[in-house]
Amino acid sequence: MAILKSCSIDSEIALIGDDLLSEIIVRLPFKSVARSACVSKDWRAAVSDDYLRRRLPLLMTTVYFPDDDAVAAGGGGGGGPRFACAASDGNDGHRLEDCDLGFLPERGGVVVCDGCNGLLLCRSPGTPEFFVVDPVTRRWAALPAPAKAATLSVLAFDPSTSPDYRVVNFTGWRDRGAAVEVFSSATWAWTARDTEFGGVPASSLSGSMHYHDGILYILGSEPDCLVSLNLADFSSTAAVIDLPEPVDGGDAHVAHSGGRLHYIFRDGELLKVWELDDDDQWRPKHAVKVEHLAHGGDEVRFLAMHPEEEDVVYTWSPWKVVEHDLRRKTTTCHCQAWEFGEGERNRVVKAWLVPSSCYLSDCLAHCPVKC
Repeated sequence: MAILKSCSIDSEIALIGDDLLSEIIVRLPFKSVARSACVSKDWRAAVSDDYLRRRLPLLMTTVYFPDDDAVAAGGGGGGGPRFACAASDGNDGHRLEDCDLGFLPERGGVVVCDGCNGLLLCRSPGTPEFFVVDPVTRRWAALPAPAKAATLSVLAFDPSTSPDYRVVNFTGWRDRGAAVEVFSSATWAWTARDTEFGGVPASSLSGSMHYHDGILYILGSEPDCLVSLNLADFSSTAAVIDLPEPVDGGDAHVAHSGGRLHYIFRDGELLKVWELDDDDQWRPKHAVKVEHLAHGGDEVRFLAMHPEEEDVVYTWSPWKVVEHDLRRKTTTCHCQAWEFGEGERNRVVKAWLVPSSCYLSDCLAHCPVKC
């Protein structure tokens, strides 16, 4: 682990030693450690050390709507989506707390357009300006303006494979393809592309998307399939993967766990999970009765899979995020649920289990920060 060499407290910290310093840091509130990275380059090197990163826990992050009549009826309500993550202080590690975006520059407020693995894509209403924001460390990047207005904007970020992120703007639709502009943090520029959906009609694609290791997966129906777009190579036609069960009539999602692609589908009383094997064939893994997953009623919505433990999934039931072990068909004993403060009724629509190390990485290291 890198020891601080040149800050004002060098001599004191050097006496502590690497191992003891690591033990101290991992016991501090995580968000305080992450935000303290702006103190100096040497301190940032210390708290971002690979050995320390591996010891930090996964962080539950969510996008949610404050519940009201409009949300209950299927609308957004509540003034738009908000971001929350697990508290990291004391015994409140299973409490979800809102991350206010008031640290962003005063530009008439911002709207959350999308989220991916702990980062948010925001825009300033009435302008072409986009911001990529890390609400935990309070770092943000103002992106250059795209050439065209977008009908759909998607944030793509996978901290398990790269500190770089992309923003995909769909600017026009064709029968079986689309015109897109892609922003890359690696080049800090937008690039206009045309993409084909592998013969799948654009009208059949849904808003259910998943990003992993450079590939954007989009669920489609009629035909029931998964369209995978390689964001690094739009010159190639998208690959199309048939689904093991129709999308229509149920709640369908895709996710990665243990490095493999999974298809998750709720149809009536069952939550089913398939895994894509090395031969590109779907292998059934789980079929669990929803009643075994319900907390606070029969409403259960799939949110995410554990990135490493393939039997562990996360669902939303009023008014909490719950972790389940599908193999045992039980709520796990080591990490049961995340809830908002007492009396708060918030509807979580997206969730990610993010390695804490992504908040100590270089994805927004050069950007403004408010400590």
